[in-house]
Amino acid sequence: MKRIISTFLRGAPLALAAGLFATACVQEPPSGNLSRPSPVIDDPTTDFENQPGVFAGDEDNTHSHMGDLGEGVFKDPFEVLAQRQEEGPPEVRTRLHSCQKLQNNALQNVLTSLGVNIDGTAQVPTAGQLFKGGGGALGAASYDARVGEAVVWSAAGAAKLFDIFVQAAPEIIANLPNVDQCKVDGVGVEMFDANNQCNRDAIACITGRPATDSHVAICNKVVTSASDVEKGKRIAVGTMMAAAHSCE
Repeated sequence: MKRIISTFLRGAPLALAAGLFATACVQEPPSGNLSRPSPVIDDPTTDFENQPGVFAGDEDNTHSHMGDLGEGVFKDPFEVLAQRQEEGPPEVRTRLHSCQKLQNNALQNVLTSLGVNIDGTAQVPTAGQLFKGGGGALGAASYDARVGEAVVWSAAGAAKLFDIFVQAAPEIIANLPNVDQCKVDGVGVEMFDANNQCNRDAIACITGRPATDSHVAICNKVVTSASDVEKGKRIAVGTMMAAAHSCE
């Protein structure tokens, strides 16, 4: 009997230690409301961070994110649809919002391909001089400053582009019949006919796309609206080329 009691007493500390260990492993339930936060309520009388549902979870147990990762205004799908219908089909919308600037090397190639002397000089700056001196406005690269060439148009760059095309217009008009890519069945095309009307094939050549009736009408309108015909021709050529090469 004494042996049984002695064995029991020796095992009691072990049982007590096991019970204490098991109690220590029991964790308290997490505090705080873990339910889904309520929608954001825009209450101007309450601080923004204190409004219900502003944060994705409790500030003590998760990284805080704003409830609305946009501008804070939800757009109705029908409002988005109305905006898309106003802007036009996808091919128009992409040109409105994703127009890349004509790179300067490409602009030089366009001018020289149409017979413009890019190295020509004169007292009144030529198109070549305007091009070479207008690098800043045209967004040219500055490699010393580790700045690449701009990829989108600026107001200054678009204005400089138009100036260059208007100044290059006399050379383009004079040389167009000799430009190989503008010839139709091996015959060169004139920019304007005997009645000072714009030639559809010539417009297609300088813009790089098939000319429509609207293109021809606009070109003729510009010619007749100027103070004299020769100025009108220069402005017409500059207008058509600037519009074609600036997503207009």
